[in-house]
Amino acid sequence: MLTDHSRSLTIARGLTIERVERQREIIAELNERFAREEAAGELPEGAHPGGFRLLHGCEMEIRVDGQLDYPDELLARYDVVVASLHVGRKQPRAQLMARYRAALQNPNVDIIAHPSGRKIGTRDDLDLDWDALYEQAAETHTLLEVNGSDERLDLADGRIRRAHAMGCRFVIDSDAHYRHEYDNLAWGVGIARRGWLEAGDVLNTRPREAFLAWMRGDRSV
Repeated sequence: MLTDHSRSLTIARGLTIERVERQREIIAELNERFAREEAAGELPEGAHPGGFRLLHGCEMEIRVDGQLDYPDELLARYDVVVASLHVGRKQPRAQLMARYRAALQNPNVDIIAHPSGRKIGTRDDLDLDWDALYEQAAETHTLLEVNGSDERLDLADGRIRRAHAMGCRFVIDSDAHYRHEYDNLAWGVGIARRGWLEAGDVLNTRPREAFLAWMRGDRSV
């Protein structure tokens, strides 16, 4: 799954809408090629028998004014929308929570990334009403990320346990910006276990079609 940052996060070269559309074309071309190779029996050695598909996602910034960084008509075309908050971190709790609510209440948002915003030893947690966040995430069926980056490990294990007790579900993510950082997934699995999660609590343990069905709103899978 490809989840580049959205346009307002310029420090990460967030994608303009024009670049999003070009990226969409490239992903479609790759997926068509993968499907042809699978149909011809040309799966690489060791490949999953169900084949491989690249999902088109984004990590969309929740802006300081509470608006989401892309319009709804663009968000609706993604396979997966991850919302995150990087800027305006020192706003009062009420403003931070209003920004998170805007994302949680948007039907196109599937996941909240690294909810506390912490970086271990260098950046403190956001000042949030955590129970209100968990309650809203559970009500809207918005998944919470367990971020495996060794800089983040966010959510922390105690917060995972509380969120789970309040009805939340999760994804585990490597937060890889480079290929070698995919190994961070093991850290994510470890902290999810410390939070007492089981495979059924984590949506990206499921087969691709079941995962995508959840993203489309089917909560029966």
